[in-house]
Order: sequence, then C-alpha cells, then structure tokens
Amino acid sequence: MSTHTSTFTRYWPWAALLFLSCVWGSSFILIKTALTAFTPVQVGAFRISAAALTLLPFMLYRLGREGMAEVLNKLPWLTVVGLVGNGIPAFLFALAQTRLESSTAGALNALTPMFTLLLGVWWFGLPINKTKLLGVGVGFSGALILILVRGNGQFDPNWQWALLVVAATLMYGTSVNTVGRHLRQFNPLLSAAIPLALVAPFTLVILFSGDFLQRCAEPDALRAIGGLAILSVLGSAISLVLFNRLIQVSGPVFASTTTYLMPLVALGWGWWDGELLGLSHLLGMSAILIGIWLIYRGNRHS
Repeated sequence: MSTHTSTFTRYWPWAALLFLSCVWGSSFILIKTALTAFTPVQVGAFRISAAALTLLPFMLYRLGREGMAEVLNKLPWLTVVGLVGNGIPAFLFALAQTRLESSTAGALNALTPMFTLLLGVWWFGLPINKTKLLGVGVGFSGALILILVRGNGQFDPNWQWALLVVAATLMYGTSVNTVGRHLRQFNPLLSAAIPLALVAPFTLVILFSGDFLQRCAEPDALRAIGGLAILSVLGSAISLVLFNRLIQVSGPVFASTTTYLMPLVALGWGWWDGELLGLSHLLGMSAILIGIWLIYRGNRHS
C-alpha cells in the first residue's frame, strides 16, 4: 500500500466526520427557511421524497449488479432504518421547529450519540459502571436545561415541543445501531437508498395530497424551495450514503459523534439569523457533550 493511500485511509473518516457535521448542522436553519413557505408536514414529506428520488437511479443500478437476494434478507432492518432513521424524524424536527429556535433543535440533536451508546449497551449487553451512569446524568441534565430554559434565561413555555427532538434523537440512535449491527457489511449506497425508497411512496402521497403545488407558486416560495432542495439532496441523500460508509469503516459510535460538532454549526447559523443565544445554550450543550464523553470513556474501560 502506498503512503498516499495509507494517509487517505487514515484521515478520510475525520474529513467525512467534519463534512457531515457541517452539512447536518446546517439542516436546522434550512428547515427554518423551508417553514416560511410550507407546513411542517410538507417539509418532512418533501425532504424524504426528494432524497429518495435523488438516489433512485443509483439504487436501481446497484441492484441490477448485486441482485435482490441480500436485500430481501435484510428487508426488516432496512424498513426499521427507513422509519426511525429517516421518515418519522424528518416530520418530528419540522414540527418541533414551528415552536423552537433552530439553534435549540441543533443543540438537542447532540443527544444522538448518547442514545447510540446507551442503546448499544442495552442491545449488546455491555456492563454499566459508575462512569456511564454519571455520563447519563450529566448529559440529560444538559438536555433538561435546553428544554426548559430560553436563551434569555427565562422559562420556555414551549418546552413540550423540544420532546419531539428528543424522540427523534432516540430514533436516530436506534437507526445507527441497526446499521452498525445488521447492515454494516451491506452496500452503503443501498443501505441509504432502500430505506428512503421504502417510505417515499407514503411521503409522496402526503406531499401532494395538500396544497404543496399552490404554495410553490407563491412569490416568496423560491427561497424555501432552495432550502428544501439542499436539505434533501445534500443533507439527506448524499450525506446518508457517506454516513453509512463511515459506520462501516469506523463503527456506529465514531460515526454518531458527528453531533459533537453539529450543535456548534447550528448555534452559529442561529446567531447569524438573529436568534438569541444565551448561557443556557452553552451550559446545556456542554453538559450533553461531557455526558457523551463520560459514557464513551466508561465503554472503553468496561
């Protein structure tokens, strides 16, 4: 193996991690932009439908080369990923951001690696120790701060909406572990495209059963459509393929640490868009990241 190839193999997971963190960290401001012209249901449905259609020709080409036998064997797990890794969270995030600032949603998304680790402990039967328990306590304390306290330090009356984001991150953690456990040797393009294709028929029906086309014709819809296009093609289609490849190479725990950097990107976009960022955001996000680090350390020393 050449030195160039060895260097690429060593560092490309970190480059992929940085790329995914920036793309997915920007998804919250893109959702906010899309919600200026479309309903949260339309935003979620468009995101999944467009991502599925983007990957469809590549999926069909790959299936033509590899056949359907392995796909049918993995179909239950691909369906799980389609529902909890793509379909349902897309709607939950869009619905939550009708009442939450994009920066808060992005910071709460840092719970994903915590749930990935906890579910991994549960599924794989890894032992629980004091370090992990401390990490869980610290991490969820940070989430509680983000849920209950606004950037200005006042109580947030819309705190219930943040629970939608928490539910979405729990689903993401389930999906990451499913890919890592049952689809790790599966082609990363297919493990991204097939779950999207499984839920896309339903999201297409949802999308076009309302006034989506009429809203597209509105003068102020162009910016929202652009945000949706970037969110769908780059944030959901291309990034999912790269993410699944990252799980194959580096494992689900490393891959899920994209959410270490995602909140920083989301907070930066929120600040740029005029959202109020306060001490509660920094305290809550820092506590979640410390909690994740403690759980990860506890896993290493188990």
